[in-house]
Amino acid sequence: MRNLLLLWAVLFVAVPGHLVADGGLDDPVARDESLAIKNNLKAVLEALGAPPVGYAKAAENYDLPTSMGFDKAAGRFWLVEAHADFEFTSGMSGEQMAQEYQKKVMAAQAKGDYAEVQRLASELQQGMAAAMGAEMSKIKVTARLNNHAHQAIDPEGVVWETGGAIALRLEGGQPGNVRIMLAFDPKSLADTKTLSLISLGPSLTESAATKTAVRTVVVEIDGPQEAVTAWANGVDKGRILALIKG
Repeated sequence: MRNLLLLWAVLFVAVPGHLVADGGLDDPVARDESLAIKNNLKAVLEALGAPPVGYAKAAENYDLPTSMGFDKAAGRFWLVEAHADFEFTSGMSGEQMAQEYQKKVMAAQAKGDYAEVQRLASELQQGMAAAMGAEMSKIKVTARLNNHAHQAIDPEGVVWETGGAIALRLEGGQPGNVRIMLAFDPKSLADTKTLSLISLGPSLTESAATKTAVRTVVVEIDGPQEAVTAWANGVDKGRILALIKG
């Protein structure tokens, strides 16, 4: 009995830490694969088209997988979600406004135009007061690859639909804002008019030949209703559907 326990202990130590319970391996994502995944996320944002007039990208953050499950016997991978968050703003914060006016004041001082310096100082004071009373308008965009979206379809919340894709207004969000979800999956959303539920999980149940394969794309846009609705309506659906391979 003692020898048997010792044998189990030796086997436990000898088994690599990255061996998965089903016999597969946890395979690292190489740098070129990570870049390909990131480029796919960038392509999704580009397919949305230019942001609404007056808005500019202020921040972005990528969450990329570093490893994926590997079925050694089949030589295939279990896909992991990747996503990116983007923020677009309209207008200037108080800090941005102060920086802009500082440049103008320095230019006026260099010319010796002190009347202009005084005018700019007064204008800045008024502008800062207005900025304190109004928040910058923001639009937040989240793009997800290989996401298991599960969302009931409100028939009155459908923004648009086509073969393989649908856009829905979601509940929640700040007053005056709207959240719109865009889902793309040629398999699960082949005929959206027959569905009352978005469920993209089935497209991700099978392993993939590469770690960069894309099976589903989900985008969520949150911000002022008019701007967000117009942006969601202008998306290049075919370009996003073309990313779905493997």
